[in-house]
Amino acid sequence: MKLTYKWTLWFVLVSLYAAVIGGLFYYNMFKFVFDKKLQNEMVEMVRFRAPLLVSSLSARPRSDATFPEAEVMKAWKRNDDRIKNLVYLNDDGSIRWHEDTQFLRMSYADYNNQVVFDTPVVILAIQDRVPKAIMFDDGNYYDMAIPVLAKDTVAGVVNITVSRKEAKTLIRQSMVRYAVGAFIMILLIGGVLYLFLLLKIIRPLEGLKDSVEAVSLNRLELPYTPRPDEIGDVAASVAALLGRIKEDIKGLENVEIMSLEKEQKWWKTILAVTVPHGARALIIDENNNILYTNFEMNVKKKGPVHLLDIFDGRQQSIIQVVGEALENPTKVLRGSVLSGNVKCTVKAVQLPDDAGKNRMILVLEPEKSL
Repeated sequence: MKLTYKWTLWFVLVSLYAAVIGGLFYYNMFKFVFDKKLQNEMVEMVRFRAPLLVSSLSARPRSDATFPEAEVMKAWKRNDDRIKNLVYLNDDGSIRWHEDTQFLRMSYADYNNQVVFDTPVVILAIQDRVPKAIMFDDGNYYDMAIPVLAKDTVAGVVNITVSRKEAKTLIRQSMVRYAVGAFIMILLIGGVLYLFLLLKIIRPLEGLKDSVEAVSLNRLELPYTPRPDEIGDVAASVAALLGRIKEDIKGLENVEIMSLEKEQKWWKTILAVTVPHGARALIIDENNNILYTNFEMNVKKKGPVHLLDIFDGRQQSIIQVVGEALENPTKVLRGSVLSGNVKCTVKAVQLPDDAGKNRMILVLEPEKSL
């Protein structure tokens, strides 16, 4: 399951990274949309009453607000909880309306020195002749200045301090919805990817692993169902490799058989020349299996014939001679043994190691009676 853990970890990390990046993007988008909506609502509120304000400003410029103007200002502040402060100014910056009558007709400079405007937004709005908004108090409020235009000239300015509490609440709710949606989306995508990984990669790999573990020298075949994908290609490559190994083993076995046959012919010739007539000779390999004899063995056994298949464990003398010969290579050692009720002299010699082939010659000569 290591692959599953790695993929899961990478998916979680990438998903978190994407969610954070997306969260920053959507936060700024929500902030722009809801703040822009708040600002537009304030601007439209003033523009809706702009004809009345322009008429009053033209009739009584740089004076106190008329009764209809004052009613409009009071209605705005009374009917909209978002408006925390509202100041109505003439084109020269003097106060035209304020809920505190002591500030009426006060110049912009005097009011700014005494009360202090939150931002220089009024000056910017008069200069550019377009609505302006500046955020202040750690983003809790907007200081907005909306100019009232008369024939492309600024006749007056409505300065509104509006709370962003509602906008911030909407942003927070939208971000919560985004987080929930992103979490659900990650779970859905993660679940689909996990099922895909489990069904299409992990389980096929586990099956391939079990198939490879089932391969042995006795059965060099891969018991794996072919698949039309990359895992199937790997399985096919492993099966092809096993096929080549099988062919190589067959080749080695054939070479070994041919070498053994050649060696047996060689021993036949040697023993025919060197072993006395009537004596029995055995060629023994490193595993004490009989490689060649100059007589016919009456042993019914499949596979290699061991030395003890001919001489049982009761004939300790021959076992002792063979053991001493193994410990003393190239030295001829002698003993006696009964072979078919005939007492024989045993001679054994361990030949020098020849390219990894250990061979021992065992000769049994019948003892002559006196």
